[in-house]
Amino acid sequence: MKLEMGGKKQTIVLLLSTVIWGLSFPAIKISLDQMLPLTLGLMRMVFGAVPLIAYMLYTQSKDKIINTFKIGIIPITGIAVTQFFLPLAAQNIGMNMMDPESAASTSSILQATTPIFAIILSSLFLREYIGIKKALGTAIGLIGTVMLVSEGGRFIVGSYVIGNLLLVSTSVSYGFSGIIAKKNLVKIEPLPMITFSMIIATFFFLPASLLSEPISHISEVSINVWLLVLFLGLASNGIAMIMWYIVLTSNELSKQISFTYLIPLFGVIFSNLFIGEIIGIRTLVFGVITIAGISIAQYGRKKKSLK
Repeated sequence: MKLEMGGKKQTIVLLLSTVIWGLSFPAIKISLDQMLPLTLGLMRMVFGAVPLIAYMLYTQSKDKIINTFKIGIIPITGIAVTQFFLPLAAQNIGMNMMDPESAASTSSILQATTPIFAIILSSLFLREYIGIKKALGTAIGLIGTVMLVSEGGRFIVGSYVIGNLLLVSTSVSYGFSGIIAKKNLVKIEPLPMITFSMIIATFFFLPASLLSEPISHISEVSINVWLLVLFLGLASNGIAMIMWYIVLTSNELSKQISFTYLIPLFGVIFSNLFIGEIIGIRTLVFGVITIAGISIAQYGRKKKSLK
């Protein structure tokens, strides 16, 4: 089922998606106070897969769903690993190691570096052209990222840096996921690709969490935290992704990418409002440098694609 919507409705839908993703960062930090990292990833997959499965069954025939799974099992598994399992595990573990004063805010900024690594990986694996503007923007973005990770050179080693690096690794993982998706979206539609990937990722998280974390701790998780986990799975991994892909079916990705720049903005604002985080001027400056570099790189990509 293809939904048609005008420009204003598309803007509202995309804006709502970025708001949900911005809200996810303080929600993750609060959830990690009571739920262990891999268990949180597992619960997000379970709660996220349910609405996607329901939506897919409603919009696509059984034969089409089965055929999609058969022809796409290998790339779908690759996306399950690079889009969900590895980045969510790294994100949850990393946020536990980061500076508790600004973990959620800094995480939202670091994860916004995905376009930088997507450009580098696309050049290496897809032979995509890197022009002067993309090269300049990528270099600026990488400099900002290095400064963010080390907090301006104050930390070269230690748990804070390791935590920051784990968050950067999620962006690298998302970059690989983008390459896999780009190569296979011709034969696999976005909805079944994401849905099957989340189902497979659930089976990766299940043994990882059961073997490394005591399942008994779930009984101590409060109702409020369970509601946040439900939000992370149902809204962040489920509803927001469905909305994003509904618009993407009738819109160019290059026109939507600018909305991702709002995620760290909302992440910082909501982290301040709900958990009282205040990022330092140093982090703010490096974050602006990073986002500026990403913007320049993306502008270079758009201009090249118009030729």
